[in-house]
Amino acid sequence: MRGKQADLQRLFHMVKWCRKLKLIVDEVQTYENFISKKNYRLLDVSAFYIGQLGELARTMSAEMKATLSDIPWRQINAMRNILIHNYYDCNPEIVWEVITKHTPAVAERCLEILRAENPDVDAEINADLAEETGIDWEAN
Repeated sequence: MRGKQADLQRLFHMVKWCRKLKLIVDEVQTYENFISKKNYRLLDVSAFYIGQLGELARTMSAEMKATLSDIPWRQINAMRNILIHNYYDCNPEIVWEVITKHTPAVAERCLEILRAENPDVDAEINADLAEETGIDWEAN
C-alpha cells in the first residue's frame, strides 16, 4: 500500500500505540509508580511502543508530514533511535514525559486527519485494540 492510504494506515497504528501508552499512564498514575520496582516492565514496554511510533513516523510520506507539520516527526524518529540502539541510555524521566505530555497530542492530531476520512475510526481503533488485548477500549 502506498500514498495517502498507506499514510492513513500509519496514522491509525500510531493512535493505537498512543492509546496503549495512555493505558500505562492510567494504570500507574505517577512517575514514582512508573519507575517502581513492581512496575519495572512498564518502562521497557513504553520504550517499545515509542519505538513503534518512531518506525511509523520514519516511513510517513513527506506530504503527510507537511500536512501534520506541528508533529515533531524528526524528534519521534530520533527518540526511537535512542531507545532501540542505545537502550542502556534510556532516561525514565524522558520516557515518562513523552508518554504523558507528547503522545496524547500526537494521537489527537492523527485522529483529526483520520476522522476527516472516516467518522467511525475511533470505533475501529477500539475494536482493533479490543481484539489484540481483550480489553474493552470503549471503557478507557
